[in-house]
Amino acid sequence: MKKWHFFLAGLALMAACTEKTDLRSDGEYNEYLVVDATLTDQAGVPQQVMLSRTVPYFSDGQEQAAAAVRGASVTVADEEETVRFSEQQPGVYVAPEGYHAEYGRNYRLWIEEGGNIYEAEATMPESGFRLDEIDYAWAGNKSMGVDSLWTVAIWGKDQPQTSFYYVTIGVNDRFYPFELSEVLDDKYFNGNIVTGFPITTLMQVSFLQKRYGDCCKYLEKGDVITLQAHTLAKDYFDYLLSVTLNSSLSSIPLFSPQPANCPTNIRGENVVGYFAVTPVVSASVTVDDPQRPYYKKLLPKP
Repeated sequence: MKKWHFFLAGLALMAACTEKTDLRSDGEYNEYLVVDATLTDQAGVPQQVMLSRTVPYFSDGQEQAAAAVRGASVTVADEEETVRFSEQQPGVYVAPEGYHAEYGRNYRLWIEEGGNIYEAEATMPESGFRLDEIDYAWAGNKSMGVDSLWTVAIWGKDQPQTSFYYVTIGVNDRFYPFELSEVLDDKYFNGNIVTGFPITTLMQVSFLQKRYGDCCKYLEKGDVITLQAHTLAKDYFDYLLSVTLNSSLSSIPLFSPQPANCPTNIRGENVVGYFAVTPVVSASVTVDDPQRPYYKKLLPKP
């Protein structure tokens, strides 16, 4: 899953994977269970765990579509309750409505599938950023294969501790997938008030719009841009950077080709992926003119 942002490409050079990439041919293929499980503190957003299997590196679309793992038992427990996730579509296991993670609790993921047991633990880190507002600016078109480009800036306050973030953009509630989002740290604004920091970009590319929908559309008056910033534990940040190094844009679902040597916190045989718990902050802005420069001058809040 290649990133489209040069800033992230630079960060990827510092990824946690220290071993050489280990891509195998079909003849040497080993199947892995893939666990994609991130809980958040957003009560209004469905909490889900996605399970799939890897397919050979040179597999076709039909093989990848059949990779979803069905019929597994998925539960998440903390100190107060155990919650069962039900399979609402192939390979997608969803918690009961309203369930969400909370700061200060320790969470344990338990998966039973095909006679095997997989488990992991995670704790939500302290939120690293107070997000007050965002704004967008037209940045041009028809450059480097991008049909149109906008810069998205943030206003707010970064907390004193070193923090790590996963940043994604949505248009009309359709959000970028991982391969188009940002993974970064706060070294450029650690502990400071942030005023108009250009944290990411919003792209309109015709073939990506066909694949992902409105998140890659040309902005029009009335569209709503939403930025979400997930605060990550350091080990989860390292994992996401290593996925960036060892994947390609065609790797949908995650790890659909044979996985490389990325870290995991899932215990069990032949398993890849990660279980994480993250706090999320978000802010939105409504488009009034797709081709205008920044106009808001938000004063820092005390």
